[in-house]
Amino acid sequence: MRFASIVRTTAPLDNIECRKAIIYATDDTTVQAARGGPLAAGDIAGNVLPLNIAGSDQNYDPFNMRQGKAQIDKAKQALQACGKPNGFDVTIAARNNRAAEVKSAEAVQAALKAVNINAKIDQYDGSQDSAIAGSPSVVKQKGYGIMITAWGADYPTGSGFLKPLASSKFILANGNFNRSEIKDPEIDKLFDDAAAQTDPAKAAELYSQINHKVTEGAYYIPFLFDKALNYRNPRLSNVYVHSAFGQYDFQALGVSGK
Repeated sequence: MRFASIVRTTAPLDNIECRKAIIYATDDTTVQAARGGPLAAGDIAGNVLPLNIAGSDQNYDPFNMRQGKAQIDKAKQALQACGKPNGFDVTIAARNNRAAEVKSAEAVQAALKAVNINAKIDQYDGSQDSAIAGSPSVVKQKGYGIMITAWGADYPTGSGFLKPLASSKFILANGNFNRSEIKDPEIDKLFDDAAAQTDPAKAAELYSQINHKVTEGAYYIPFLFDKALNYRNPRLSNVYVHSAFGQYDFQALGVSGK
């Protein structure tokens, strides 16, 4: 998933309505275009659980993001609700060695301007990501409010994908990926319940509930469920996509004699 973390510990983003204003003001189609369009970049998401993981729901879209346009009126209503009717300033962090992430930040910056949310982009050293955006103390020092990033599950389950993004137990001093710094006892309990569940279908339902709580908490702007267009020579044999990696299983490839 390609997304932005909204740092809930950075004022005024400690107010959910200010976070919602950012989500509503974002134009996901321009972010998609900045990354190469629907074929090269992927589908607009709408929630934070990719479709290859049990518990996902393609139609779940509480902020109506999949329609692909900024929702200016709703963004202004959210700004009014959070006590910032005239907008506010925010810093967007993007890795300087990821051109598509910088372009994504620029697309968000332009969209936010329409509702007087004035965004400054800080291009930080991407090779030091774990020690900069992955360090809550550095994030606080730099005043980051939005961080452009991406995440893929180490193994394709709700735990493998969601826990590093949403469990308070995964907030680390360095290498942190719960960059919104979510600390919700209800979410943590759902993770514990899912880990204790032996029925995969029941576990999937718990991960679906976590997806709802995280998405509706406005902790992330879920831009895209990523796609990659891979050409393969027709002489290759035994070609299949490995579910854990989301790509070809290279060790299994062969070459036909034709």
